[in-house]
Amino acid sequence: MRHDKILHFAAGAVICLIFSFLFRFCIPGISTWVGLIAAFAFGMGKEIWDIKHGTPEFLDFMATASGGFIVFLILKLVAGM
Repeated sequence: MRHDKILHFAAGAVICLIFSFLFRFCIPGISTWVGLIAAFAFGMGKEIWDIKHGTPEFLDFMATASGGFIVFLILKLVAGM
């Protein structure tokens, strides 16, 4: 895996984790979903921004979304959030 994809994966994971814990007490039942949606949104936003300022790649979005999804699964299955 290229270095860029690893960074996208890590960013998605961190974004999901941060948003899940930020919203844990406000909306406890769906905070992990908020984290997952945030990771997807940040990944999509980054690639949209890259249309004019860089090189948009669908696999970059997929790497970001995958990082968020893995953290989502861990929080749902292991932490019971």
